[in-house]
This record gives sequence, C-alpha cells and structure tokens, in this order.
Amino acid sequence: MDPIFLTPVAVVIVSLVVMVIMKKRHRAAQAEINLDQERGHYASYKDELLNRDFSFLKTWMGGKAIDAFSSGSVPQSTADKVQDLIGDGLKNVALSTVGVKLRRVETDAFWVLSGKDLHFLTADTDGDLEEHLVFDNFRIEKARLQDGGVLKTQLGFYAKQAEADLPKVQLITFDIDGQPMTLEIHDRLRYAVDPSDVLNLMKLHQIRAKYQVVGEGLLAELKSRFSNL
Repeated sequence: MDPIFLTPVAVVIVSLVVMVIMKKRHRAAQAEINLDQERGHYASYKDELLNRDFSFLKTWMGGKAIDAFSSGSVPQSTADKVQDLIGDGLKNVALSTVGVKLRRVETDAFWVLSGKDLHFLTADTDGDLEEHLVFDNFRIEKARLQDGGVLKTQLGFYAKQAEADLPKVQLITFDIDGQPMTLEIHDRLRYAVDPSDVLNLMKLHQIRAKYQVVGEGLLAELKSRFSNL
C-alpha cells in the first residue's frame, strides 16, 4: 500500500490518542479542585477579580459599591420583544422608565449588586459600556426568579463537557409598568480561556473555580437581601 494513504489514518489515530490523554488530564486537574473549599475564599477571590480581570466594572459603576457581581445575558425572546415594542411604538410608556434598549444578545453583560440596587451592564462589540440599567429595590421586591436551566447559547461550546461544568441561569422577571421583562443571571462569570494557558490545565481549572465562586456569590447575596427571590 502506498504510504501516502496511511497518513490520514495515522493522523486520526494520533488525534484520538491526544484527545484521550487530554481528557484524562482535564479530569485529573478538575479532581484537584474542591469547590466547597474554594467557596471559603469568596471575599478574596471577588477582590482579586475586581482588581484584575473585571476592573472595568469599577469604572462602569462610577465609584458605586460593588457588593457582588456575575455575568448575565439578554434572552433572545426579550430582545425580540423589545424590538417588537420599538417597532410598534409602544416602548416609551413602559420600557423607557429603565432606559431599556437591549437589542443585542451576543456581547458580554454583567450584573452588579450595589446596596439595594441591581445594575445590568452590557458591552458593545468593542467591549465598552453600552447599556447601564438600574433596578431599584422597589422593582426587585416585585421581581421573581425561576430556574432557566443551562445557558442556551453555551450548549454548543460545552456540549461535550460534564453537566457540572455547564453555566446555568436564573431568569429574573421584572414588572416594568405592567410589562414583564426577563433577563438572565448566570451562576458564574463567563470565562474566556487565554490561549497561552490552554495546556496549563491546573491553572485553567483554578481560574474557572474562582469565576464560579464569585459568580455564585451574586445570587446568594441577592436572595439574602430580597426574601421574594
């Protein structure tokens, strides 16, 4: 047989071997992380991430206190609804009371709990602040939370990962002058892997654990301050 025909077979075999090895290493690195112990470092992790990876939030918040923070997103259904309302000319009565535009669903978004106010901040395609909505305690006291399951936009990326690794969302629905508006609160901060860290699996899992611990803190703080949630 011509050796050239064996090359694709060899590539497939090597790829499978590398995949199996990397999977085992991922599991071994993950097993080294004890999330319960990591949660004990919540306060220091929050300060660390706020001063490093998410320092821009302090600028976006204009000096207001950041008691807890996590990632968020705009459900496609909400974006469609806002777009429809804008098209129907109905937004100015209800949605403008919180300055709602929310027509983008694919860029980064964050929740920040500051005292009794819940801030929703979205980035534009350049990573700069685009929207800053503030839900005060009166709106939060009328809001409701429900389990939203796994973050739908992440299903493709995370399809082959363990269930425990999948970001999960809580749907928070506000009453905006009779108009329900639902947004998503993630149970962890969105983690974009630095390409230079791809092979450092222990570092990847340690960073991911910090992002999860800090993100979880937002929902815990929110529920502790608002008994209706």
